[in-house]
Amino acid sequence: MVWHAGLAADKPSFVVLPYLQWATQTSIVVKWETEHPTIGWVEYGPAEFKAKKPNLSRKSVVNPDTDFHTVQLTALEAQTEYFYRTVSVSQQGDTLYSSVYPFKTAVKEDTPIGFIVFSDSQGRPNPNVWGQVATLAELERPDFAIHAGDQVDNGHRLSDWVGQFLPQGQPFMSKYNVYATLGNHEGDAPYFHKYLGHPEKKRAFTVTYGNTQIILFDSNQDMSVGSEHYKELEAELAKSTARWKIVAHHHCIFSSDNDDHGNTHVGKSTLGMPRLAHLPALYEKYDVDLVFYGHVHTYERTWPIRNNEVDNHNGITYIQIGGNGGSLETPALLRSWFTNKLKYGHHYGYVRIAGDELHFQAMDLNGQVFDQFQLEKIAK
Repeated sequence: MVWHAGLAADKPSFVVLPYLQWATQTSIVVKWETEHPTIGWVEYGPAEFKAKKPNLSRKSVVNPDTDFHTVQLTALEAQTEYFYRTVSVSQQGDTLYSSVYPFKTAVKEDTPIGFIVFSDSQGRPNPNVWGQVATLAELERPDFAIHAGDQVDNGHRLSDWVGQFLPQGQPFMSKYNVYATLGNHEGDAPYFHKYLGHPEKKRAFTVTYGNTQIILFDSNQDMSVGSEHYKELEAELAKSTARWKIVAHHHCIFSSDNDDHGNTHVGKSTLGMPRLAHLPALYEKYDVDLVFYGHVHTYERTWPIRNNEVDNHNGITYIQIGGNGGSLETPALLRSWFTNKLKYGHHYGYVRIAGDELHFQAMDLNGQVFDQFQLEKIAK
C-alpha cells in the first residue's frame, strides 16, 4: 500500500460553516468557506406538508473553484419556509455536505415581525459571551437580527472572524439573517466586507421587513452636514415610506459613560459624541421612531427626545446596546438629563412590531428581561 502525503489534507473541510445574508421576499444569500478551493452549490427547497425528509429538490448555480462561496437563491416565495444545505466538491472529487438548515424569506408588509439587536460582540476579554448571547437570541425565533458594529476585537485579525465571531454566531446565522454595520474595531478591514459587508459596498442601506424599515450606516465616516455620507443617510431616510422607521449605527449620540466622552471623575462629559450631535435633527425631520447604537459597553435607554429635550409624545427613543461581549463599562455617578434606564452587564435587545404597536425588551445573559417598553402609533 502506497500512502501519498497531502491527499488527506486535500479532502474538503469547512473554515466557515454556512450562514445567511441579504434576505428579501424573493431571494437570500448563502455564504461558506472551505479550506481549499472547491466547486460549490446549494441544494434547497420549500418546506412541504407531511414530509418524511427536508425538500432539497432545487439546486443553485454551481460556483467556480473557490474557497469562499457566495450563492444567491432567487425566485423564492415571500414569507415562506425553506430548507438548504451546501455542497462542496474538491478537485479530487471528494464531496463535503453541510448539515441541513431552515430559513424563511422576508415577510409581507402586513405581517408582524420580531428581530434581535446585537452590538459589540468583539470577544475580548470575554470570548464566549457572544456565543451565549446568540444562543439565547435564537430561542426567540426572530425573523432576522441587526448588529450595530464591533463584531470583533480586531477586524484585520482573521482569527477573530473564523475563530470567534463566525463559529459562535453560526448556529444563529445559519437560520436567521444578520444585517451588520461597521464599528471602530473592524477598522474597515477587508474581512468585514468579505463576511458581512453590503454586496454593493454601501455605507448606508435599508432593510425592509413587514411595515418596518431599518436604516443602517457606517458612523466611522465623516457625517458632518453636507458630507457625502450624510447625504447618503438622508437619502435613505427621505425615501422611506414605512410605518416604522428605525436607525442603527455604532457610535453614541446620548451616552452617560463615565470616561468615553470626558472623564467624569475629574470633570464634565459631553454625554455622547459631539461629531454626531446634529443627527437627531435629521432623524426628527424624517420621523424616525427608534435609534440603536453601541460602542459603549453599557445598556442605556433614553426618554423620548425631540429638540434636545424630553418629549413623551413626539420624541425619539435612543438605546445604547453595546453589551454582546466586550469588556463592560460603567456610567457616570451622576444622572444624565436624558436617562430613563441604565444597566451594567452583558445583554441584547428584542423588538416586535405588529401594526401600530412596537414592543421592546432588553435581556441579560440569563435570558431575563431587565427593561421593556411599548410604542404606539397614533392615527393622523
